[in-house]
Amino acid sequence: MFQDLKDSAPHSNMLNKLQPVASSMLAHLSECYPSLPEDYSAFLKEFGSGAVGAEQPLFILYDGLLAPDEIYDAQSATALDGILLFGDDMQGYCAGFDTDNAWQVVEIDPLDGQAHVVAASFQEYLRGMLD
Repeated sequence: MFQDLKDSAPHSNMLNKLQPVASSMLAHLSECYPSLPEDYSAFLKEFGSGAVGAEQPLFILYDGLLAPDEIYDAQSATALDGILLFGDDMQGYCAGFDTDNAWQVVEIDPLDGQAHVVAASFQEYLRGMLD
């Protein structure tokens, strides 16, 4: 699914800081979220988690999914019900899945705290970030 990213020098350089995700964590994610998108779990298995970016990190990909209340205050987290976060850009934007809407990828705007759909799939989001 992602072999082309390994074969492409610019892309592989941006992904070479990622660390393998433990198989126990992958199993836990699949167990907790049976509808977890295949492209997301395949990427974690094939590449891992951590800093995405060649020289400076552009994005941090978590080794699992976080509920909004693990990052945001209670009021903000309540407005993000159904969202599971998979990473952030270290500048205030978090990205995650909207589990109530076919697991579309959303970004949380740090100014208004709203989730905005940015991609139909994890693979689309990732490839957009890398290009």
